[in-house]
This record gives sequence, C-alpha cells and structure tokens, in this order.
Amino acid sequence: MEEGRKKREKNYHDERFARDTRRKLHKFYSTNEGAKNFYAGKIFRDCNDKKVLEYGCGTGSLSFDMVKRGARVTGIDISFVAIGKAKEMSLKKNIGGNLRFAVMDAEELGFEADEFSMVCGTGILHHLNVERAFKELSRVLNKEGRAVFVEPLGYNPLINLYRKMTPKMRSKDEHPLLRPDIELAGKYFGDVRIKHFHLLSLMAVPFRRMGCFNLLMKLADRADGLLLGLPLVKWFAWMVVLELKNPKKYIEEANG
Repeated sequence: MEEGRKKREKNYHDERFARDTRRKLHKFYSTNEGAKNFYAGKIFRDCNDKKVLEYGCGTGSLSFDMVKRGARVTGIDISFVAIGKAKEMSLKKNIGGNLRFAVMDAEELGFEADEFSMVCGTGILHHLNVERAFKELSRVLNKEGRAVFVEPLGYNPLINLYRKMTPKMRSKDEHPLLRPDIELAGKYFGDVRIKHFHLLSLMAVPFRRMGCFNLLMKLADRADGLLLGLPLVKWFAWMVVLELKNPKKYIEEANG
C-alpha cells in the first residue's frame, strides 16, 4: 500500500513538472504573498553558513536564493523530472559547490543524524505520511536546528469544494493538513509554532489583472490579520506556516 502511494506521488509529480499541469492554479497563488513572504523571511534571516535541506524542492524553489545568502543547500524531491530541471538550472546559474540536488524519499532520508541546521519546504508535508516525516525531520536536525514549512489547511468548505471539482489538479493521496496532523509534530518537537494566512484574500482572485488588485490585497490581508486571530476562525484559513524547534530526542537524552 505504501509503495503504491509513493509510486502514485512520483508519477504525479513527474507529469506535473514535465507538463506544468497545475498552471490553472497560478491565479490563486497570486493571493498568497503574505504566507510566502513570511515563510521566506523565516528562512533567509538565518541561513548564512548553515547547512540546509530543502524538503520537496521541486525544480529548485528557494534553494538558489539560500545559496546566494551563504547557505550550503541540499534539495531533495521524489520526482526525477523536477530534480533533473533543478540540476540544469544550477549549471546555468553556475552556483558552485554549495548546492546539490538528489532524488530521495522524504519519509526515508538518506542522511546522517544531526546533519542539518534547518529543513524547509513549501507544500510538501501534505503529500506525506506526516508522522514519518516529522520523525525523519527530528532525526536529521541538529540540537539548535529548526524546520519551517508553508502548507495548505483542509477545513475551509469552499476551498474543499474547489478541490473536489478539480481532482486532476492534485495527487490522489495528498491531504491538506488538519489539526491532528499538526499536533503530531509535538510528539517530535518541543516547540511548535503555527501562523495562519489567507481567508478573505482569496476573494481578490477575480481582480488579479486589475489596477485595484494590490489595494484589495492590502485590505484583505489586514482583515485576515484580525479574523485569523480568532481561535475558531483561524482554522478556516487557506495556508499555515509551521516552525518546529527543539527536537525532543535531545530533551529525552537530557532527561536520561
């Protein structure tokens, strides 16, 4: 069963990166700058001279930008097509020895324990068995390490309706995160931080090519900042940024 799931994910992402099958969704991602910028800020502020793993890097994602900021980066993905394109881009950019890419199963990482100071990824955890992922993340992070992810949530009924109406835009086995998925992180990390993004901002999608778009986004983001501070409302957000710190393996070692 697990091998079947992973094979489906690999085939889906190979086709996605070969044919850009998700291009119809780009209009929605024009409204999630708030989450992306917050995520990028978390990563870029402290990556200089750090060993970083980009988890599910696709065709390179933020790996190139992290290297420019002094990080030593390894990018992994299950898709041979994505990694092939990432390597081609690396050669074109003449990045040098501080960046490498590899095809790898994110649930069974081929790295030593404590190898990385940071692991990061965009839209990767909801394609995985999250407990296996959290366990591996905890294993490969060093004592001061942290993991940062931006992921979709699975509670908004309108977003879920759109997901059901567009099954070819996503893989069969992906599962936007629910609270129990996120709570599993607490089994492996002593410090789990969650910030919710984007509720009303999705209403600006029809106006993305109009001159008023930026103003609408600013107003929507301000309103979201208030609404998503409410305990029940925040779980209807589209995206969350997760920051995981203090791997519990070190707490257990300290306690004998």
